[in-house]
Amino acid sequence: MSSVPECDSITLRNRKSLAPPFHQHIAKGKLMNRTCRAGDKIIIYDVVATEPDGEVLVTRATRFQFE
Repeated sequence: MSSVPECDSITLRNRKSLAPPFHQHIAKGKLMNRTCRAGDKIIIYDVVATEPDGEVLVTRATRFQFE
């Protein structure tokens, strides 16, 4: 059984251009200490990229980028 690598950075794209910025904070909270991969949907965001690629574990050290 292999462990899931920790996520260095994650890029999220907003699906609703008029959504308030505090949704970024909510999305971070929902992802913290959970696994995700490109293509997942979190609230109003699509996960478009992770570093490394594939399924990763989001931690406090993960850098978030919002598009």
